Amino acid sequence: MLEEDSFLRDKIGDIITDEGYYVIRIAEKRMALNCLDREEVEIMLVNQKILEEDSFELLRFIRERRPDMVVIATGKDDDPQCIKELLSRGVYDYLSRPFIPSRVLSAMKRAEDRITLLEENKDLKRKMIERFSFAGITGVSSKMQQIFNLILQVAQIKRPILLVGEQGTGKETIARAIHQYAFPEEKPFLKVLCGSLPGRTFSKGDFFKRSFSREVEDLLGEAREGTLYIEDIHLLPYHFQSEIMEFFDNYRFGKESNSLRVIASCEDYLEEEVRKGTFRNDLFYFLNAVRIQIPPLRERKEDIPFLVERFLRSIQEETGKPELRIDKEAMRVIMDYDWPGNITELQNTLEGVALMLEGETITAEDLPDAIRKREGQELLVDIRVGMSLEEVEKILIRETLKANRFNKSKTARMLGIGLRTLYRKIEQYHLAEEIYQ
Repeated sequence: MLEEDSFLRDKIGDIITDEGYYVIRIAEKRMALNCLDREEVEIMLVNQKILEEDSFELLRFIRERRPDMVVIATGKDDDPQCIKELLSRGVYDYLSRPFIPSRVLSAMKRAEDRITLLEENKDLKRKMIERFSFAGITGVSSKMQQIFNLILQVAQIKRPILLVGEQGTGKETIARAIHQYAFPEEKPFLKVLCGSLPGRTFSKGDFFKRSFSREVEDLLGEAREGTLYIEDIHLLPYHFQSEIMEFFDNYRFGKESNSLRVIASCEDYLEEEVRKGTFRNDLFYFLNAVRIQIPPLRERKEDIPFLVERFLRSIQEETGKPELRIDKEAMRVIMDYDWPGNITELQNTLEGVALMLEGETITAEDLPDAIRKREGQELLVDIRVGMSLEEVEKILIRETLKANRFNKSKTARMLGIGLRTLYRKIEQYHLAEEIYQ
């Protein structure tokens, strides 16, 4: 309770205390701000004049730091226009004189009802997220509901599965969901990163020695059960592709057939690589037996509010921050943005914003400029006469990556080069250290 008049402070404070509330009685705004930073306060009774000081500084502080706190203004002003302005600025109720017990306690009861409603809404949000989540994947859109059904269907068959989608769409998460439903008991999930394999030729047998971890070797030698997930199969060098086909023949359909499931992921243009002759057609047809197309985030924007809520809850649990919220304007900006980096970009953006956030509510101003501006402006790079072709190429690749929020497939298409070429250039110019720092 914030009231400069000691008589009113004691009178109203005693009424509330006698009803069983714990009341902190404060006379100055400065002390109130310190108190709100240290104490868990649910209801605040504050003199109208103090609220109006410094262009409603206290209300701005409350809106940023304690948006769920119920504010009751006290005063003797019965002017409807004045009361309307207070309510529009976030005050929940107005208590005017006389401050008799029945009126004070009625206001407190309304405040308690408001707190209960807010808690019920939070619980409803949690239940909605759980309802529209499946194996750790969140989605209310019809496209994601179809994906959920496909996961259940393909988990029951032993054919290879090809997951197709842009970077950041959650292909590995879907692969793990299939694995989870294919093997209710605990079995290994082993991942090969084709993008990290060397591009030069090795002797027969070197592919699996160099790309598989010790766990994979144990799996193939003993258990022969589990899921082999091959990420970014479109980046697999051509000279390795015949060997991986031989492996599939031996361990999927040959004399050493077993319960090893194969899931591969790629981006949308694998057929184009086949037409160019840079990807074996027999390997493509083998992997493409069961194909799941994963939609980009821009095609399922109705999922975004649920993903935001889920990520904020996760950030809160990991960092120990107070409950994080996002205001309507910030959510509108997030919904308007196309998220070329998909779910990964959304999650990383929220984590970065939350790390720098001083209060508990994310506003539009807290979001990165590139998202607020929607990258609608023409982007220019600084190229001067006298630069070498290598310098120009490095700058162009680096800035195009940044403009595309590090979406490599989109960058490769924009530059008119192959994805493998882009990966090679990133390594050649040591761009990874620059763009991810």
